[in-house]
Amino acid sequence: MVIIETQQKWMQFTPQDAKIQETKLKDTLAKAALSPLYRKLWKNSKFTIDKYQSLNDLNLLPFLDRKTLFETVRAIRNNACVGPVSQWFLGYEASETHEWFPYSEEDFMGIAPMLTRMGQMVGLSKGDIVLAVVDTPPRISSFIPYLWSNSDASRDCGLEFIIGSLDWYDVMGMSWINFIQKRRPTAIFSSAKNAQSLAQKIHSVNSSLRDVLSEVRLGIFYGNDADEGVSKLLQPYSFLESFEVYSPAEHMTFCCECPSHSGIHLWLDTSILEIIPTGHKEAQLIHEIKMGTIGELVITNFSKALPLIRYKTGKSIYVECVDECACGCNHPKVRFSNKF
Repeated sequence: MVIIETQQKWMQFTPQDAKIQETKLKDTLAKAALSPLYRKLWKNSKFTIDKYQSLNDLNLLPFLDRKTLFETVRAIRNNACVGPVSQWFLGYEASETHEWFPYSEEDFMGIAPMLTRMGQMVGLSKGDIVLAVVDTPPRISSFIPYLWSNSDASRDCGLEFIIGSLDWYDVMGMSWINFIQKRRPTAIFSSAKNAQSLAQKIHSVNSSLRDVLSEVRLGIFYGNDADEGVSKLLQPYSFLESFEVYSPAEHMTFCCECPSHSGIHLWLDTSILEIIPTGHKEAQLIHEIKMGTIGELVITNFSKALPLIRYKTGKSIYVECVDECACGCNHPKVRFSNKF
């Protein structure tokens, strides 16, 4: 049995937490109703705010898909938002249209505690040096290590960050690799695709990835494609203990693997999570579903700039566990795949 040494309060989602979520959801729905995005989407639904009594009333609302979300955001920008916007970030996935998403200051600063949670889950400890291989701006991933390094938990833990992009390697060449070797990071934080590209660049100059990352014991790999494809991308890092993270640009909560390495925990305190079982049209709450259920992940969150309401992620999940995990966490655990 795998147990996290110091169990944190966030690891247990309680009935009291569920009541708080219902209250937050009602407030979020009232604000979302003011957005042209949801006014149009909900026009023909039977839902009104006064009808909302419990999570079961979400079924009165239609789903929001990725295409509708980003077409609306591109068309009307700030008018789609329900709160103040402090930043616009480009999504992870490359596309011809470029998918921008708004964040309020509160949304952005709220990422820091999720990074702290992730660090605790994967076992980062005092004195760790994290090599962060990021995309160049304006992708949100480029800012994450800076936010993380300035969090209270990072300062308390004494984490050190080496932050760089593959563009830097193209300019600096081996001097960047030499610097990494001298600093001897103990963890790497990167998208799976960037990690693969880094491995290829190191190999191209006849250096060994294992020699360059000689002290690295942990790999934390994120992206919007946490599925079986990630494992293939990360084969060069098989000598590490690797943790996969699911955190798309429009929902940055860093849901991650625990030390049991049998799925990714989805945080119930950051959102309302549903699944549309394969072959069905209606969604069910994930924490009430049977283990082994396969379907599409649906997210409703509490973002201040532009909340996601019944957002179909397009990601297929297998529900691995809805009870307490061996790590001591009772948030549902799922596996992502496009081939279930």
